[in-house]
Amino acid sequence: MLIEESLTALLRALQSASDVQDISSLLSSAARILALLANPSNITLLTSQLLATPAIWGPSTNLPTIVAVIGIFRSACYHLLRPYDTSYPPKPPGTSTTLALEEWTAAVMKGTDRASPRSKQALVLSGLLQGLQSRHYSGLSNRVQHEFVISVNLSVCIDSSRSVVTDQALVIAVSQVFDLLGVSARDALDHNLLLPMLTEAVFFSGSGIHQGYFLGTIDADVLETVGKKFDWSAKSHSYLQLQATASGPLVADLGRISRLAAFSTEHATDLITLSRLLQDLFDISRSLCVQWRQNKLSEVDASEQDLFLSDNTIRKTLPLLWRVLRSSMFSIVIILTAWTGRLLSDNLIPKEIVPPSAMQILKTLRNFYFISSHLGTDTLSQHSFVYLTAVDIISQYPKFAEALVNQLRPAQIGLIPQHPLDRCLDTYFLNTAEHFATVLNTKIADGLLLSAAMPYLGTNDERKSLEAFEAAHSVMIAVMAAPHNNDLTVSRIETYAGRLFEVFPRSLSPRQFRLAVTQLVRIASPPSVVSAQRPLLPSILLEIIRFRVETASSQPLTSLSKNGEDDAHPLSEQAALVLALIHSLPCLQLEALEDWLPAIPRLCYRVQDPVLRHVCYSGFWDVLSDGEMDLDRAVLCANWWNTGGGREMVLSGGEKVISGSMIKNIPEDEASSP
Repeated sequence: MLIEESLTALLRALQSASDVQDISSLLSSAARILALLANPSNITLLTSQLLATPAIWGPSTNLPTIVAVIGIFRSACYHLLRPYDTSYPPKPPGTSTTLALEEWTAAVMKGTDRASPRSKQALVLSGLLQGLQSRHYSGLSNRVQHEFVISVNLSVCIDSSRSVVTDQALVIAVSQVFDLLGVSARDALDHNLLLPMLTEAVFFSGSGIHQGYFLGTIDADVLETVGKKFDWSAKSHSYLQLQATASGPLVADLGRISRLAAFSTEHATDLITLSRLLQDLFDISRSLCVQWRQNKLSEVDASEQDLFLSDNTIRKTLPLLWRVLRSSMFSIVIILTAWTGRLLSDNLIPKEIVPPSAMQILKTLRNFYFISSHLGTDTLSQHSFVYLTAVDIISQYPKFAEALVNQLRPAQIGLIPQHPLDRCLDTYFLNTAEHFATVLNTKIADGLLLSAAMPYLGTNDERKSLEAFEAAHSVMIAVMAAPHNNDLTVSRIETYAGRLFEVFPRSLSPRQFRLAVTQLVRIASPPSVVSAQRPLLPSILLEIIRFRVETASSQPLTSLSKNGEDDAHPLSEQAALVLALIHSLPCLQLEALEDWLPAIPRLCYRVQDPVLRHVCYSGFWDVLSDGEMDLDRAVLCANWWNTGGGREMVLSGGEKVISGSMIKNIPEDEASSP
């Protein structure tokens, strides 16, 4: 009798409740009462009333309130399953229901049939499925799954009563149970209609990312403080709004929704829907990039935050912003992963739209580069897969590659822009253009790629531009290494070599310097056409390195993190020069290699830091023994090591025998040959 009285009071309160707190309290009561009702008619009545009451479904109802409906039936199901779970204590006397779970579920589903829209039915069934995930009720769960799929498909197809908020709640309902659905149930969903609803709810609606418009509202709240620093207060309206967005159901559940959208992308059959999806993702990325540029925070380079941002902004408000931006980018990358997979293997995708689609993907990733570069592009394997796959596709179509680099080209070629975002986009252009150096004609390579790279080859020592500097050097090497650019290489290689030694180590990491030197020696060595016109260039480069080792600094280059060696012991300029020479040995002609082998042990011994000296010796041993040499060079090195005094030179270093074990603790019986 007490339960029936509570039910009557609840139904009466649902008709008059208007305050959000009152509604939240009533929903909690509904979950408790629903699990205790023993009369199927009362269960059906309460279910139908919950799906019809204006307190929940009125015009001013928000998304969390509607999503709470899912929680009502999920919680009630969990409560009913307690007697079957030995980890819970038994229910108090007088509170157990005599209604079996199957009967209770049937009564709930009957309540959804009473003229309630299909979208509301899907919310109830989603809650039931989450509650019925126990293996003991697989048969019952399968029946609910079947009804759930029907409700979702009819909802996205013919349910005219849906509102924007209902669509968003439906997206959450599907995403929450997607992992619980069987393979047949997942495939039975109408992905052609579900996919646009997912992207609209998450990326365009006010309850989701809203195309990044929250970035525009932040600018007015970023104020200059006494110390000439920008401060974005945690009490500002824009930050509180961002907190609400981040904790909202759509953004908080972005991971599961993205996986659902990726699955729908894989299974959608309508090409118009898929093409529209790709355009929508590009529009979102472009909007985020534009909104970020209009924000004062974008004017501060990551390396200068301590100088221009307040401690409160660095520690509290800015991390939340980056978390939301990162989640937005990751979610879109997950969807693009599915799209990219279809470009590779799906016969449904016409071949003529494959290269334009790959171009659109790369332009989308460009707009996200201010986020991915902040986090590191290798933090997500899907990002690398999407990027490199799109690059590989475009590389097969030279005309599309030319069109792409022209669309990505810097706004002002020949200058290093002042705005950090422009430098960021220039870096993306350089990194991407490097991959197309072998397919672009010489005119484009010289007039666009090299022209865009030249400003970043200067002697500027600003660490904030280090990534762009290294990308520019990579572009130069890639262009000069292309066989069809021999004439261009001959005219540029000496100038570039001189510039390379000017900028190291101020604007170039040891790893990038080593790669550049190695490639220059390779390009200028036979059988290259360049070697016929510049035959002495490899020897000149190595002689310059040997000369600089004598006067190079032995202090660790701690400000240049990309040393490619032992992170605990950053390379010094001296060690980096020696390693660059060592790694160039496999590119030398036999006569030159025979001349340079005896010089290496002496140069290694001149490295003052014992740890870095060991790194140099280890690098030398790796080059000799790890298969980098071809057969003729390997035979030459083996003879030098065994009978030419090489082993003794390495052990003595030009003076006394070095105490301790050999390179990499090589045993004596293994030190007889490289």
